[in-house]
Amino acid sequence: MRFRRSLALVGAMAAGVLAACKDAPLAPRWDADMYMPLSTQPIRLSSTFIALTIPAGASGQVSFPAQSQDITGVLGDILKNMVTDPARCTSTGALSCDLLTLTVSKTKPIAGQDTLFVANTQANLTAAAAASGTVVFPIGVAPADVTRTDSLYLTQASVGMLQAAGQSGTPLWIQLRGQVSNPGASAIAITASDSVGLSLAVTVRVAVSHN
Repeated sequence: MRFRRSLALVGAMAAGVLAACKDAPLAPRWDADMYMPLSTQPIRLSSTFIALTIPAGASGQVSFPAQSQDITGVLGDILKNMVTDPARCTSTGALSCDLLTLTVSKTKPIAGQDTLFVANTQANLTAAAAASGTVVFPIGVAPADVTRTDSLYLTQASVGMLQAAGQSGTPLWIQLRGQVSNPGASAIAITASDSVGLSLAVTVRVAVSHN
């Protein structure tokens, strides 16, 4: 994933917003929504189906390697100041102001059942979400879908995990794992450029204080 370049830009934008907030008169405390688009790399189908053909009824595992992301600096400050008061984010079991949005796109009529994981350690990418606060974001893609977008409100446990990472400067770990299949009656020919594309964005509400 090419997180560092995109997050550097977002971090610079966020710094400008937070600096402007601190200069605002007569505004001791308020909430602000921060939108952070993150770029990702495609998953090449040829890495799973090396014969460049997906037989009828065949399936295969797809993933990208676990990636760590440094969250020190402004990004860490944003995570430390995420809103955790349910009264300011109305939802049951989740904080409806903290949202993760994932878009999956593909170049062939295949089906997919994929899951995005976000954790505070590489080991927790496979841990139970209830125990670790790991974000577990499943998404299904039908053969006829060219793109599919879904969103997930973060639970309080997940928000707590992100806040703790921001406070300690611990890197976040991100990985997508899943399965693609050909449910059709005929084989699907692929090329080295055919892929499953991923796009990820985070919207969080932060508490801003005027000093």
